[in-house]
Amino acid sequence: MRLIQKYLPYPRHTEVHRIFVTAKPAKAWETIRHFDMGQVPWIRLLFDIRTLPDQLRGKLRERDRRIGVDQITNSGTGFFVAEEIPGSEVVVASVGKFWHLNIPFTHVTPEKFRNFNTPGYGKLSWSILVEPYEEGSVITLELRTTATDENSWKKLKRYYSIIGVASQLIRSTMMHQTEVLLGKFKRPDDDERTFPGDERLQNCKYQSTHSIDIEAPPSLVWRYLMQLGCDRAGWYSIDALDNDGKPSIDHIVEGWEIRKPGDKLWATPKGDSFFDVYEMEEEKHFILGGESQRLGEPFSSTWAFILEPVGSDCTHLVTRARMKSQPPVKEWLLGTLWMPPIHAVMQKTQLKHLKSICERDAQLRTSKSLVYEQS
Repeated sequence: MRLIQKYLPYPRHTEVHRIFVTAKPAKAWETIRHFDMGQVPWIRLLFDIRTLPDQLRGKLRERDRRIGVDQITNSGTGFFVAEEIPGSEVVVASVGKFWHLNIPFTHVTPEKFRNFNTPGYGKLSWSILVEPYEEGSVITLELRTTATDENSWKKLKRYYSIIGVASQLIRSTMMHQTEVLLGKFKRPDDDERTFPGDERLQNCKYQSTHSIDIEAPPSLVWRYLMQLGCDRAGWYSIDALDNDGKPSIDHIVEGWEIRKPGDKLWATPKGDSFFDVYEMEEEKHFILGGESQRLGEPFSSTWAFILEPVGSDCTHLVTRARMKSQPPVKEWLLGTLWMPPIHAVMQKTQLKHLKSICERDAQLRTSKSLVYEQS
């Protein structure tokens, strides 16, 4: 579980930037932890404008012109290091009325930050996390914001709607510059990869691959995959089309943790069509498929869900659908007119829905186990 979860669970807004670099974690950490944003001229200008009131009051006669974690968290700035694991992760936090030009900060200790709830304030936290990834590293920059009451949240939202574009651009620029310094690691193209389940349909001409990064561990994503099917939670896609209009269940249901090879997942609410569970490896892959009739001819398909960890708390979820049919003209019709437009829309909707509920649940965790607090 990410360290930031300890300090700001239940965020109202979350923003994640992630890069993959060829440098080893030790070098990646040293570079990102001490990165000087003041080296970027337009960022330097923005910070100078932001501190103009203090400059006019003579409060910043002598100051460090660098803009990094250490400079931002210097005593008196309103930002502080909540916790740091050297070489791996640092969390910065702040409480203040950020919508004011000259921000009134409230100074709290790291221990009191999480539970601070005095009305009238916004709360923010951001973290830098460096982890090994294949032969290089993955660097994650995460921002979380909330407020102590609804009125303050409205003010913070209005403020962020104005400065949000520049704020996001600063973080994107920082990550891009770091990627340039450390060397970009090119992640493999999922369309070109071979995945479990591919071997079940030899010489397959038609397949569709989709993927998404979910800010939640594979253990959590896996639980939701075990609930797929109209006999359980639904398909998390367009319920009007594949679940008779009944909304897919958006929470984990105890007792639905396990599927096994040979199980049949209801493809329809009536239970008159099924997907067979071909094979599975817990938290790694889940292969469905079946034999049926389409356009009056035999139709074979596989549908694979592949889970790959990205660091310790993110999942790269890949889906691959493959099909074969006869004769060639009907196979072509299904492979070109059904799979790309129809399956693609349903699949993308499913992935977005899974991402939403898994990330929501990940932000409710209270420990590394799959335990949630009810908000």
